[in-house]
Amino acid sequence: MDELNPQGLLVPLGGVATDPDGVNYAVAAIDGDTVELRYWHGDEERATTVYAVKGVPVRVGEQDVLISAVLTEEGKRPWVVLGPA
Repeated sequence: MDELNPQGLLVPLGGVATDPDGVNYAVAAIDGDTVELRYWHGDEERATTVYAVKGVPVRVGEQDVLISAVLTEEGKRPWVVLGPA
C-alpha cells in the first residue's frame, strides 16, 4: 500500500509507492546510506534506475528528490523516506 506522511513518501525495500504526481518508485537495494531507486510514470513498461545517497538530491525525471531517511529495524523490512529536494 502506498503511504504518504508529512516527512515524505515511504517506499519499502522490494515494494512500490506512488507519489501524488503519478510517479512510481521502487527500492531495489539499500547499502548503508546508498539506495538503488527505480522510477517510472503510470503504466510505462521501463523503469529508470538511479543511485541516491541519503541527504543528497538526485534528479528523477523532471524533479529533484531526496532520500531523507533510511529506516531499518532488526527483523523488519527496511523503508526509505523520499521527498522533494
